[in-house]
Amino acid sequence: MKRRVIFLIALAFLLLLVFWITPPLGGIRARVQKVHGVRVPLAATHIQTCYSGGILALQPFDKGALCMFELPTNALPNFLAQLTVQATRLPESTSGDPCVNGWNVWPKSSKTFVPGDTALHCLKKTWRGDAKPIRMLSCASSTGDWLHVEIWEVADHLVIKLYTDWN
Repeated sequence: MKRRVIFLIALAFLLLLVFWITPPLGGIRARVQKVHGVRVPLAATHIQTCYSGGILALQPFDKGALCMFELPTNALPNFLAQLTVQATRLPESTSGDPCVNGWNVWPKSSKTFVPGDTALHCLKKTWRGDAKPIRMLSCASSTGDWLHVEIWEVADHLVIKLYTDWN
């Protein structure tokens, strides 16, 4: 009898874990939309995500989600229209790397940022050439405490970086 109870508890835990890490129907785009609370344009390509904190972390109540994707320049106005922007900041440098987290090229006095946690060192360059930081937006979040948005220009399109934080 004890074995059966232990087995059922272990099975329930395993099912919960699988449910927690399995992406929702619709794949990565649906997960990004659910986690960040913003619609990812259909024109977005090379969508990447990673997470820090959460159920398996030492600090379960301090967590964040990071996402980056490429977007045609003409799709930017519709993407930005859904955001509740609280502050806009310009970069302190004219060149940089969107794959680098922390303050990177953005002013340290900004309301929002992407933490430099090792769990968030997941982004890979998917474009050719250099990236030019355009602007950073501190936004209200419908799913977390705040939403950080970075806009970078690469060749003839943009790289968009999102970070949602929960404390």
